[in-house]
Amino acid sequence: MDRSAYKGLGMNFSEVREYHFGDETRFIDWNVTARYNSPHVKVFEEEKEHVNMFFIDVSKSLNFGEFSRTKKRVIIELFATLAFSCSMNQDKIGAIFFTNHVVKYFEPKKGKKHVWAMLKYFIETEHHAPYSDATSAFTFFQKTKWKKYRLFLLSDLIFPNSKRVIASLKKVKNRNQAFILRIHDEMENKLPIKGFYQLVNTENGHSSWVNGFSGHTNIAMNKKIQKNISLWESECKNNHFHITSISTKSDIYSKLNGFF
Repeated sequence: MDRSAYKGLGMNFSEVREYHFGDETRFIDWNVTARYNSPHVKVFEEEKEHVNMFFIDVSKSLNFGEFSRTKKRVIIELFATLAFSCSMNQDKIGAIFFTNHVVKYFEPKKGKKHVWAMLKYFIETEHHAPYSDATSAFTFFQKTKWKKYRLFLLSDLIFPNSKRVIASLKKVKNRNQAFILRIHDEMENKLPIKGFYQLVNTENGHSSWVNGFSGHTNIAMNKKIQKNISLWESECKNNHFHITSISTKSDIYSKLNGFF
């Protein structure tokens, strides 16, 4: 793993505090952890204030879900959990909501009021763009004043050109930490029933007839999905991005606990 932009040589020890999501495990103070029976980390002067930047996909494909828990709902839960955790640590939190373009930018600020404002916008606003592409969001943020931050991408990673998105992600990451949270639904990997029926792409509105009796159709769908997942996993490994996949059936808290 590359050294974070926040961690340098010659930092002064400041204090010990309780562990929060996103803290590096190498800074855990095991003596204090054992004494209080809960994780505590050492804090250094340079890392007292973090900037956490969330890039949030709000395209129409996020409205998909086998039951009442859609991918969008899972992303809302993830964002709320992470953002309020960062707020408790007195960190700054910002967000870019995107489809195929930037639809809303919240500059990084401190405070729970700021987190509530972002959540309110996220929950109440619907978008109808033909597809999503994080490239525009990354390009936009590169032009801002922020240079040191932790980057979070919350998306189903269904993009027209994942290679272009990854290339843009590499540029905006620079020497910072990047966390990729892929949200998916198990129904995306299989046809729901046998028969002939139409499938409609929620992002671009295109429809096509499908032969649900054919095993080849299921295989073709899985191959396309697995190819995209393999690309992201390979690129994340090679470029030191942290990536995890979270299903609409997952317990997000256990997933986050194992991820950070």
